[in-house]
Amino acid sequence: MQPTIPYLLFLVLMPLVGMLFVMAAKDDDKTKGTNALKVAALAVVADLLLIFRIFTLISLKYGKIQLLEVYEWLDNPQISLMFGVDCFALLLMFGVHLAVLIGLWGVRQEAEEQKSRMIFTLLFLSMMNGFFTAVDIFSFFIFFEAMLLPLYMLVGMFGGVRRQGALFRFMLYNLLGALLLLAAILVIYNHQGSSIALSKISSVKLGMASEIMVWSSIFVAFISRIPIWPFHYWISSISARVKNPLVFIIANIVPLTGVYGFMRFWPKTMPDVMIFLVAILEVVSVLTMLFIALIAIINKDIQYKVFSFMTVYYIFYLLGVFLPTDQILLNVGFAIFAFLLIFSALEVMLAYMNTQQENTNMSTEGCLQYMPRLSAVFTFMVLAGIGMPLSAMFVNNFVIMAGLLNYNMITAFVALGALILVAVALLADLYRRKREDNIAKNIVSVADISTAEAVFMWGVALVLVLSFVNPLWFVRG
Repeated sequence: MQPTIPYLLFLVLMPLVGMLFVMAAKDDDKTKGTNALKVAALAVVADLLLIFRIFTLISLKYGKIQLLEVYEWLDNPQISLMFGVDCFALLLMFGVHLAVLIGLWGVRQEAEEQKSRMIFTLLFLSMMNGFFTAVDIFSFFIFFEAMLLPLYMLVGMFGGVRRQGALFRFMLYNLLGALLLLAAILVIYNHQGSSIALSKISSVKLGMASEIMVWSSIFVAFISRIPIWPFHYWISSISARVKNPLVFIIANIVPLTGVYGFMRFWPKTMPDVMIFLVAILEVVSVLTMLFIALIAIINKDIQYKVFSFMTVYYIFYLLGVFLPTDQILLNVGFAIFAFLLIFSALEVMLAYMNTQQENTNMSTEGCLQYMPRLSAVFTFMVLAGIGMPLSAMFVNNFVIMAGLLNYNMITAFVALGALILVAVALLADLYRRKREDNIAKNIVSVADISTAEAVFMWGVALVLVLSFVNPLWFVRG
């Protein structure tokens, strides 16, 4: 029976309500932004509880859109906002919320512009919820573009030095994608006469010229969000300069929207005009993976290594999305869930280490030997990130790789080589950070994470272990 409560609308509105409370929160020199942070964290937790509730109401099958909610918007042209959800979308929302919660933990001691940071974080989360629950083309487009505004503001405020260049590239690439996607949607709307569900786009009858224009535009629009050459430059420039862990996490959630867009828009039976473009995409994807992984081996900056780790895996999951079975897509969802938690936890711990190094003039090598609690959790996350049997990435990555091998052995072997190289890069840096450092030997003021911080991080590790046992461990039955 269809629930009478508009759960999905509440899911979109909850962060906006939290944003209003953050605006009303009073902070002074004594509280230093903690009130705004607590309100924002409470809003994220409330959304997580709502996601738990929705999981109990739906069938845990990929592709079955449930809890459909329709809200009339315009009569002429005829446009409605349509929300719906399946297991895949809900699992990604769950992972995004946990990643943002980890990011909030990472900035809990930062007082500068804390209220503004919380406001735009909650606005971003609201737009992401709308994006993942949108099931028609206009709702999808609105939230696909709306999430860029809070990200633009966050990067503009906390993007570090030379942020103007990063913002320019950010706007250039994403404006191109927005215009192309809008053009494709208008052509589809012109043929259909009304808003149309994402699942029915491929059934719209188009002429040859219109079909080439629509699918090429959709193709480029989603590629512009994913760190594939030449579109990787906007996110690499942001990732290289952003030192705030929450902003870094939010910026690197955005490529997920491109992967998800392909999954929702792309037809199971590919138009003939697109076969050539997809072949080019496969070649460019694996070459980008390999190139980024090789740079990660050479580059000594751990921030770049984490960015390389994210880039390689996003492209790997994109290749998995193009595999023609629903079960593979569900495996992609399970793997991305763990991936989001791992890179978020790594980024928060790296930000803490960088702060300690700046405070003590300690070099990057050998810092972990002075932080036994942090060292233990950091080692766990690195091992989970490279594919050890500690999270849902382990089994599901094997399934995706098996699908790639069955589809194209050359593509699969190059992708596997890139995954191995980025794993070596992370392990090499872990070893380097654990070596004895003569410069750091006389430093006694470096502070390890507190017991409470260690408990929080081990809680994240526990969620990863539970996802290895059963990716939907939090759902009864």
